[in-house]
Amino acid sequence: MRYRRLFSSSPIASSALILLLLGLAAAVPGWAQSSPGGGQAAPPINERVLPLKELAQSTLELSGMSPRRVIEFSIRRDRFVTEARLDLQLTPSPSLLDGVSQLKIYLNDELMDAIPLEVDQANGAQRHTLALDPGLISDFNRLRLELVGHYAKTCEDPTHSSIWVNISGDSTLSLREQSLPVGNDLSNLLLPFFDDNDDTPLELPIVLPASPPLEMQRAGGIVASYFGSQAKWRGQNFPVSFDTAPTQHSVVLATNEQRPEILADYPPVEGPTIEMISHPDSPFHKLLILMGRDEADLVTAARGLALGNPLLRGLSARIDALDTLEPRQPYDAPAWIPTDRPVTFAELLDYPTQLQTSGRELDPVHVELTLPPDLFIWRNELTRLQLDYRHSPPPRGADSRLDVTINDEFLKSFPLEGGGEENKRSFLQVPLLKNWLLPGQSADIPALKIGPRNIMQFHFVYADQSGVGGSEEECRPLVSPPHQASVDKSSSLDFSGYPHYLEMPALRTFTYAGFPFSRLADLSQTLVIMPESPSALQLQALFDTLGRIGAQTGYPGVAVSLSDGWASAREVDADILAFGSLPEELEDEPQVIALGEDARSRLSLADVSEEDARGQKRVAADRAISVTAQGAIASVVELKSPFFEQRSIVALLAETPADFRLLNEALSDPALRSQIRGSVAVIRDSGVRNDVVGERYHIGELPWTSWLWYHLSTHPWLMAGIALLAILLVALLLWALLRRLSTRRLSRDED
Repeated sequence: MRYRRLFSSSPIASSALILLLLGLAAAVPGWAQSSPGGGQAAPPINERVLPLKELAQSTLELSGMSPRRVIEFSIRRDRFVTEARLDLQLTPSPSLLDGVSQLKIYLNDELMDAIPLEVDQANGAQRHTLALDPGLISDFNRLRLELVGHYAKTCEDPTHSSIWVNISGDSTLSLREQSLPVGNDLSNLLLPFFDDNDDTPLELPIVLPASPPLEMQRAGGIVASYFGSQAKWRGQNFPVSFDTAPTQHSVVLATNEQRPEILADYPPVEGPTIEMISHPDSPFHKLLILMGRDEADLVTAARGLALGNPLLRGLSARIDALDTLEPRQPYDAPAWIPTDRPVTFAELLDYPTQLQTSGRELDPVHVELTLPPDLFIWRNELTRLQLDYRHSPPPRGADSRLDVTINDEFLKSFPLEGGGEENKRSFLQVPLLKNWLLPGQSADIPALKIGPRNIMQFHFVYADQSGVGGSEEECRPLVSPPHQASVDKSSSLDFSGYPHYLEMPALRTFTYAGFPFSRLADLSQTLVIMPESPSALQLQALFDTLGRIGAQTGYPGVAVSLSDGWASAREVDADILAFGSLPEELEDEPQVIALGEDARSRLSLADVSEEDARGQKRVAADRAISVTAQGAIASVVELKSPFFEQRSIVALLAETPADFRLLNEALSDPALRSQIRGSVAVIRDSGVRNDVVGERYHIGELPWTSWLWYHLSTHPWLMAGIALLAILLVALLLWALLRRLSTRRLSRDED
């Protein structure tokens, strides 16, 4: 729904359109279309203040070499802007001339104002407030700042270092947004529950009846996983409400027999059903209802939402059939790059022009890629990058280059030579890092990290030949023409040939990539253990975790299994995600933290830290401490499953509501989540403590030769002994061979 072009015509047309939309929304038949009492509720108003430094993702300084800067921002498609204001705090160069130096402001290529740069003000700082035309603002917008700077009246170098203006990080863009009515039509999904124009973390409440049964919890987890796969890097939060819906867009789960009180009078359904209705207390907020005759129907409705969204339309849709034609394969998550074949840059694009750049000063071209966290990388191995690129001719006699960086670390440069009209091909070896997954490990070389998102940048740097020429009386400005460059889509990275093998526990693979559960993107080999009667905070922990894994894989976990007891874990060959408890078999394990309801807690700790030949910490617990204290505490633990080989248990442990609130906040905060690593992480109000304690184990497979050398590398004395024994055996064989030859020669001589 794109209404903003119509709003730009005139205020009268805008008002008429709003009234028309409100009338259409009110005319849509359905349950709870208007507010109680029949009165029309006022559209919700949202105020946003956006710091320019966050929108630009860097400091803002314009210069003669780089006089333009474009700042992009988006507006949700179910809102329109009624007021927009730009507050600028800027400091111009003291060398600029008054009266002729100015800062021009453009909104979507329309000039809004030209601010004169007055350099004689106290301290040099200036503040300007500029009203922007809201009628020009659409879903995607560009705010362009352009410097017109002069330091001399004659014979001026347009790229001189004295031409600059600094825009303070305190500068902001303020927006007043009004909600638009959205019709109750499932074809609008994911609007209004999620909009990819919205860069803020997704918050979507899930409404359940009190004491929801296990399969209803599973349906909620599938819904959260689906919306998480759409939210991606933004973050996601799924607060749980029993019986009543908050006054915001929400998802409601119900069956004919067990439903929240908000749907007490809602008509029963005849199969798995998805409907969109207006909130009974706020017509501008929507409820996405998933219903079924029973819990099995409800799970089918949740899977239908996740897998069949393109077919949904109208007020209501019933899922008649949902068949899985091909099972998911390991490591085929859409957000991960393939590791069984070379992958081209064309497969990594987010938008068509991502690999192109133009201008006098070129912005870097970038691609993002995520690698499975269990790729076997030993001693920082290398992978092959085939790089194809084109560029406009560089200035003659000047050094221009293409710089390649990984995660803001410089890797290599290539000279830009010749006409540039044909593709150029280069090959380079890109290092891979894995040790960073463990506590105390850091990367000091440019390399792709196994597990999280990586950013590769390609920066075309042209030598500048701007300036002035001729005599002082007849000087001629020299300005370099705009340049064009692109990285070809056929460029490729090849990760094939690497086996999947990982030493565990490694909690950072869980926080960054949802591993080991994300090995199969649909979570078909994941078993979730829930408490028998989970609270709202415990269910939120479940939904947030599954939503985060969906964001990390780019695929909903439609095949996840749930249980409310550990008995099923002994029968199902799966990785286990547990909330609030551990099995009896592991209660006495040294790496486990025990939390009690009566404010008691126990933790095994270690002082001695030894590093093996691979630089990894091996720690033996040397003491256990028990404490009774007030205050919130939670823990994340990873350990080997006692039920099946090569299976893991990740337990999110908390007891009280305050503990679970602390756990949910820590897992939702990227800064705190990045501190969770090793085998056990203890979360308190003061932060996160992590350690590697107890048994380590391996998952995956290696060729026997690689397996032998990899494991021998942790025992240098054993390797030395084997090498010495091998030398002795070879020496003995050589001695025996030489003795036999000597005996034969002597026998021939005697004959």
